[in-house]
Amino acid sequence: MNDYVGGLFAGVVSTFVSHPLDTLKVTMQYHSTHSISGAIRSIVKLNSIGGFYRGVSPNLITQCASQTSFYGSYAGCLRLLGANRDDHESITLLQNFIAGSFGGLIQAFPSSVFELLKIRLQTTSHQQKANVYQVFRHLIKTEGFRGLTCGLHATIWRDTPTYGLYMMIYDPLKRFLHTSTNSELIGGLISGGTVGVISWTLACPVDICKSKQQAGYTNKSLLQCLVEVYRTGNGMHAFFCGWTAIATRAFILNAISLFVWDRTRRWFG
Repeated sequence: MNDYVGGLFAGVVSTFVSHPLDTLKVTMQYHSTHSISGAIRSIVKLNSIGGFYRGVSPNLITQCASQTSFYGSYAGCLRLLGANRDDHESITLLQNFIAGSFGGLIQAFPSSVFELLKIRLQTTSHQQKANVYQVFRHLIKTEGFRGLTCGLHATIWRDTPTYGLYMMIYDPLKRFLHTSTNSELIGGLISGGTVGVISWTLACPVDICKSKQQAGYTNKSLLQCLVEVYRTGNGMHAFFCGWTAIATRAFILNAISLFVWDRTRRWFG
C-alpha cells in the first residue's frame, strides 16, 4: 500500500512541475522540428500562454495512474521474486530489471489511454475549445472504443524495457551518489533525474512514433512509422526531435517522482 500512496503523491507533484515541458515535447514531435523557439511560438499562437498547461487534466490522471500502477506493480513483483524492497543492497540488478519491466508493462495500459487524450488536447487549437470529455466523446464517436487503443503497442514497447533499465540503474546510482555527496537529498534527486534522461533518450524513437499515432498524424504500424521517420527525416537525427525538451522534462519529472515516492512510502511505513 505504501508504494501505491507514494506513486500517487509522486504523480501529482511531478505533473504540475513538468507539464509545460511535456507540451513543448509533444509540439516538437508533432511538427518534426528541433526548434524550441519555433515550438514555443506555435503553442502561444494557438493557445496563448495558457497553452503550456493545455491537457494538464488528463496528464495529471495519466501520471497518477501510471506512477501508482508502476510503483505498486514493481514492489509486488519484487516480493514475488523474493526480494526485500527495504533492503536495497540485497536486490540484484536482474531482480530490479525484471520488476521494473513488469511495472512498466502494467502501467502502459492506463498511460496509453490518458496520453492519447492529452496529446489530442495538446495538438488542438484553443478556438476549438475542446475539453477532455469532448475529446473522449469525439474519439468514441469517430473511432469506437477501439480508438482508445491507439498507440498502445508503441507505449508497451516504449515503457517495458526502459522502466526495467530505469530501476536497475537507480538503486546503485543513488547509493553511489549518496556516499559521494554525503547528502541523501542531492543523491536522490540527481540519480532520479539521470536515470530519467537515460531511459527517455532510449525511448525517443518509439515515443515519436507513438505521439504521431496518437495525434492522428499517421495510421501506420510502429515498425512502418519508424522506417518512415528514418527515411524522411535525415536518418537517426529525426528520432530525437525535441530531445532537449524531453531530457529537461525527464530529469525534472523523474528526480521529483522518485524522490517523492521514496520519501512518501517511508513516511507511511
